[in-house]
Amino acid sequence: MRIRKTLASLIAAVILGATHVPAHAESTHQFTEADRQAVKDVFLEQAAAATAHDIVAFEHVLASLPPDQPDPIAFVARAYQFWGRPALIEHFKETFKGVWKFEPNVESIKIVPVTADVAQLYAPTQITLGATQASARTAPFLVYEIAVRTPEGWRIASIVPVPAQ
Repeated sequence: MRIRKTLASLIAAVILGATHVPAHAESTHQFTEADRQAVKDVFLEQAAAATAHDIVAFEHVLASLPPDQPDPIAFVARAYQFWGRPALIEHFKETFKGVWKFEPNVESIKIVPVTADVAQLYAPTQITLGATQASARTAPFLVYEIAVRTPEGWRIASIVPVPAQ
């Protein structure tokens, strides 16, 4: 358990750019049911923004840090990888020109806290994508994401859609 807490603290420090926080530092607060709901809410905001092709709302759910801190955003899929907020936003600006629907099975979302400030989210999700309605296809995915507590609330730091068929 100590190794898990140390690893989780290190992950949080790297993601949040908190290089001044030792990896063994204990949090002064706990992950609560309100946190679980807030993580779920930010994920559902992400899903709604993606389906609506609302790039501003989509960008709002992503973790961000001051310019002097490392960019925490990662999106890794079988076909491609995007490292950093600018690359991910440019990708979705292009994707949103076509058909894109992101429909998680809300009842099956699982949220697993790693620390008080980092949580894993698993969501069986139907994703429909294509250049046109005629070419669009729907496929099942298990979407894995990392959410981090920021001064603005819970935000998404990484997205990994895994094909589920």
